[in-house]
Amino acid sequence: MGFESATSIALAESYLARGVPARAIDVLKQLLAEDPEDATAHGTLARALLDMRRPYAAAHEAGLAVSLEPESSYCHSVMAAALVANRRLGAAREHLGRAIELSPENAAVHSQLAAVELLDGRTEAALEHARRARNFAPSDPDILCRLAECELASGMLDQAEQTARAALSEFPEHADSLVAMGRLLLLRGNTEGAREHAVWVLQSAPGHDGALRLLVDAKIRQSLFLGLWWRVNAWLTRTASRAVAVLVLAYLVQRALGTWASIEGYRMTAEIIGYSWIAICVYSWVAPALHARALKKELEEVRLRPDF
Repeated sequence: MGFESATSIALAESYLARGVPARAIDVLKQLLAEDPEDATAHGTLARALLDMRRPYAAAHEAGLAVSLEPESSYCHSVMAAALVANRRLGAAREHLGRAIELSPENAAVHSQLAAVELLDGRTEAALEHARRARNFAPSDPDILCRLAECELASGMLDQAEQTARAALSEFPEHADSLVAMGRLLLLRGNTEGAREHAVWVLQSAPGHDGALRLLVDAKIRQSLFLGLWWRVNAWLTRTASRAVAVLVLAYLVQRALGTWASIEGYRMTAEIIGYSWIAICVYSWVAPALHARALKKELEEVRLRPDF
């Protein structure tokens, strides 16, 4: 990589860090017009396109980067990020595995793989990779935040709080760590505290997805109808086996009660039990869809507010 190329990429990185991906794209396009085989430039352009919410274009640029430098851990990690944006988690996992082979002590890649496992619902694997990342970078707030997110997903609330506080002690304004702490407060019922953490982040980063979702979830948790589902779902998903165990137990209990009522001749009671079970099932199917719709609506409204 020549001096001019390195300078242009450093400038593009600074634009990305300041949240101005459009300016980064301009710089990178100019660089690639002069040197179309610069793999790092293609990879950085893919990251900028992801920030612009253009996942297909990002995947194209990341693919060019990998084809130009197949032995680059950076290019494989960018390709994985583009694949995640295109909802191809299996392929993303493969590229991250290759990136780790090429750079086994790269904490950021281990953290990225933890995020993929978390998206795929594999919390134990996510926790393992997040801990491995922390071993390589024990004071990096990004790495500590990822570990806190994995601990939250695993229902380890006390450990998540300690890890999030450690991240914030390294960088008190770390946006993702503030969001993780806010989500922890929300799980513990402190809706106002969660809202405050979301607002703190949004004051400096108005488009932060995690903060916007936290703000919306804090509002939804206070809803009479959706709030009940949110609380139950949050409790059920704290451990991988809890949801299945509770649902199986609930089904067996309602069947046993219904059978007992029928045998004893309490026909109305048996019907009430049956209809109640059906109502619970319908609620469990409808509530997630309504939650997703409300989340999308609220996110659009928050993004559009010019005075936020």
